[in-house]
Amino acid sequence: MGNDDANPGDSGGRGRPTRTVPRKRPLLQRIFMDNLGLKLISMIIALALFVFVKEDKGKEADIEVPVVLSNIDDNAVFTGELPRSLRVRVRDRWSRLARVLERKPNPYLVDMRGFSNESMYVFDQDRLHQLMGVSGVSIQSVYPSEFAVTLEMKIERVVPVRANLVGDPPQGYVVNRERARVNPAQVRIWGAKSSVRTIDELLTWPIDLSTLEKEARVEVAIQKPSQPFLYLDDERVKVDVPVQELQDRASIGRVDLTVKNCPESLVCTVEPASMAVTLTGPVPTLLKVKKGALPVTITVDAVDFDPVVSRHDGIRPTCERPSGLDCALTPRSVMLVLSAPTGDDRRSSKGK
Repeated sequence: MGNDDANPGDSGGRGRPTRTVPRKRPLLQRIFMDNLGLKLISMIIALALFVFVKEDKGKEADIEVPVVLSNIDDNAVFTGELPRSLRVRVRDRWSRLARVLERKPNPYLVDMRGFSNESMYVFDQDRLHQLMGVSGVSIQSVYPSEFAVTLEMKIERVVPVRANLVGDPPQGYVVNRERARVNPAQVRIWGAKSSVRTIDELLTWPIDLSTLEKEARVEVAIQKPSQPFLYLDDERVKVDVPVQELQDRASIGRVDLTVKNCPESLVCTVEPASMAVTLTGPVPTLLKVKKGALPVTITVDAVDFDPVVSRHDGIRPTCERPSGLDCALTPRSVMLVLSAPTGDDRRSSKGK
């Protein structure tokens, strides 16, 4: 007979261990607490990506786009204020902006076809997108966004060019300013009518005469007038400057005569021993003679005369002077005296 108080879990009188069934945690708790470490790492990565993407999308940069005028009517001149470049502010991800900044945008060609005087030109943002070469970039602003078109009739003229000679040539030289020649003598100018019609003559930059000692051909630039929207076909010319030496006569006083080739056994003297010298020729050479930079000597060559004869009268000395000068001597002739040496002459000869 079984015992009513026996444990129903017993079998054959032996005890059997019991298993405790774990209680399940609430769903919300399992969502947040299961694999907590992995979920924290994922959350950190997601937050970092969110910050990066947000920052990357919010970058701005200024791009300089050069501006070039094109297709102006042949009979007109643009006289307005064309901006040299546009400052375009763009906004996008930094990765995309970096590509824009790396490349230099092509110039914005301002096509003047169809525009009249006093109209407004507005810069096209679609064209700016194309010039920057990256699609999707948001253009925030363009400065300047427009400009006023100002056109004026174009005319041309041919005007003479005059040499601008300044200063004085060096002492002894003269310049006939009226004979200075410019090549080309005329230059075509063109541009806005209001500027071109005020020009009757062009002037070269100054040519300093103080450095010229002979006829010279000088290449020099033309002074461009200050009128705006005025253009020259030629910017440089050549000027022939006629520099000449002045001619004059100058007395340099008395010069001692020198006897050349005197026989060794004789003493050679001349009477008178000196002569007054007057030179005629270019002033620069005369000035050098007066300063002692160029020599003048008066000589008699004894080799041309018979040494047996002691006195030779009516001899015309030789005036040795710089090339280009004429020499006049006073008196015109001298006497050459050939004599035997005295004791003093011998002692003097030995001393030499």
